[in-house]
This record gives sequence, C-alpha cells and structure tokens, in this order.
Amino acid sequence: MPIKVAIAIVESAGHVLVGMRSVDGPLAGKAEFPGGKCLADETPRSCAVRECREETGLIVIPRKHLVTTIHEYDHATLELNFWRCALTPDLPDCSAPQKPFRWVSLQNLSELDFPEANAQVLAILA
Repeated sequence: MPIKVAIAIVESAGHVLVGMRSVDGPLAGKAEFPGGKCLADETPRSCAVRECREETGLIVIPRKHLVTTIHEYDHATLELNFWRCALTPDLPDCSAPQKPFRWVSLQNLSELDFPEANAQVLAILA
C-alpha cells in the first residue's frame, strides 16, 4: 500500500516555492516542494495546506489538483498528490517563507535537481 503524500505547488508572481531536502534523510539534497504524509483522516487537499503552513510558515489556498502519481523508491512507495496553490489574499506576493524554502522563477525550475517522482508535475509547470 503506497504512503499517501500531498504536495503544495505554491505559485506567486511567476515564482514557485521550493526547498532543499536535508542531507541526512531520503533523497538527500534534492529540491522539493512543500508537502508531506497525509494523516489517517486527512484529504490530500487539506494535507497540502497543513504541510505548507508547517514547513514554510505561509498559509495557502489550494486552487487545482494537478496530478496524482505513484512512485516506488528504495525507501518507500509513495502516492504523490500535487496541488496548485496560491498565497492567501492577505499575504503579499512572494512573502518570505521559513528556510530552507525560497521562491524560484518558473523558468529556472528545470535547473534544480528534483526527485524522479516530480517529473510529471515539472512537465506541467514548464
């Protein structure tokens, strides 16, 4: 049974929120969008909002489900649910997130080293 994960693709003024995975965990040093494991009673949509708030300190509004993909890594099989999100209206464009997250322009996303499971959503964003 895959582990259900929700990912927030947060867009603001032509930029996307991106972080770096820690060097001591799975997929060390890879670029990542905010997200994480869904709780037992949580929808992927709600999880994307919660995880984004916990990881970046920013509150987002999910706008559209982009894609769900299942990917098998050595450490786990994941069901990744990608949600296009926007900052809440009371936040200015590209509001400062908590580290290690930062804003990256959409045209520069292809320069980053993301895990394989992100390939389909990166193609959608390109």
